[in-house]
Parts: sequence; C-alpha cells; structure tokens
Amino acid sequence: MSSLITQDHREQFKEEGYFILENAIPDKHMSILDNACDHLIKIIDDEFDAQGITRNHITHKGVRYHIAKRYEEYPPLKEYIFSDLMEEVCKSTIGETAYLFYDQYVVKCAEKGISFSWHQDSGYLGFPHVPYVTTWACVDDMSLENGTAFVMPFSTIGIKSLVEHILDPTTGDKVGYFGKEEGVPVIAKAGSLAVFSSLSFHRSGANTTNKMRRAYVTQYAPAVICRPGETEPMHLAVPFLKDGQKV
Repeated sequence: MSSLITQDHREQFKEEGYFILENAIPDKHMSILDNACDHLIKIIDDEFDAQGITRNHITHKGVRYHIAKRYEEYPPLKEYIFSDLMEEVCKSTIGETAYLFYDQYVVKCAEKGISFSWHQDSGYLGFPHVPYVTTWACVDDMSLENGTAFVMPFSTIGIKSLVEHILDPTTGDKVGYFGKEEGVPVIAKAGSLAVFSSLSFHRSGANTTNKMRRAYVTQYAPAVICRPGETEPMHLAVPFLKDGQKV
C-alpha cells in the first residue's frame, strides 16, 4: 500500500498538532460509515423514545448526536477502525503500539445542528494521561455552512498541554478556550480525514444547511488509559498494534 502520510504530515502533527488527508478513505469503507450512522441513530432514537427523554449528556435528539462506543452494534465498522489507513495514521503519530480508546459518530442534523465549544479531547478526561490521536472522518462534504470542525494549531494558541475545562450546563459541553482565535476550518470532501492530537483544541459550528452533517471519530492511544488509582480502562482498550504489527 502506498503511503498517504508524508514526512510533512508527520512534522505538522508534531509541531502544530494536526494534519488533513484529502480523499483518504476507500469507497468500501465510506459505504460502511454511511450505513452505520443511519443504523446507530435509529438505535439512539428508539432508546430515547423508550425512556421519554430528548437529551443525554451532549446528545440532543434530532439536533446533535454523539454516539459513543457503539461500533460493535454495527460489526462492519471494524473493517474501517482496524484498517490499513488507521494503522498508518497510528504509526505516523503515536508509534508502533496502539489501542482503540474511543469511537463515536458526531452528527449535526439539518438546520438544527448546534455548535460545539473549543475543547481538547483530553479535557474530557480531566487528568494527566498519555496523549492519544483523534481521527475525524468526513462522512459528508464539510463546509462552513454545515458546521465543520476547526482545529487550533499549537503555534497559534501556544498550548501543548492539558488545561482545565469548564462545564457548560446548557449544552453539556466542556470548554477549555474562550479566546478570539478562529483556528483552521476543515473544508474537505467526504472521504477526507482530519487527524489531530488529543491535546489540540478544536470546535465545530452549527449546521445551517438542509442536509445532515456526519463525522465519525476514532481515537487510538499508545497505552491503556485508566483513571488515577484504578486499573480498569477508562473507555476502550482494544489492542490494535503491537510492535508495529496488527494484533
């Protein structure tokens, strides 16, 4: 397999905390990501209806979905999660050993999808840990109008470490940056991939279009992450790579 990730990408990740790969995801895997999203949204809606609720944490029914750690409910997703592309991403960012730490669909519904505040993914853990890598797959074309993600380069904000985040009780978001810097928007076609450190600040806008905006996030850590004083993994700890080989 020819390499999609260049030395320039690796250097940008090290110095700025992110890079973007255009048209990186194979068509077969895009079909899986598309179908899985519909399947999982229906599961969530059915669960909400059964409980008589419209919000759970940062998921708001019919507005914004964060569907986390449900990949096993649509088994074909494993083909993408543990693909050659993800292997290349991990080796280029966190090294030769990798565990699946987290996965989630991030969906903004048509004309309703609300924005998401500046945060570090590590800020949702709230304790010191080994940094991990986030892959943000564009399931749809991403634009300013449909609420794409913005990534803050390390050099712009001058922060490469975990900072304290404050909970917004209205949205359930944790917020770690309140400044005026706008960051770099991910303007990319479906099938593209944004890759950034768990210490990189990022946010997303509202979806003002008449179509749903979908992204699929997978996160990989170079070691099992546990809460301080605990031995059980905080989220997932699915072995993926060991000494450069798929497990």
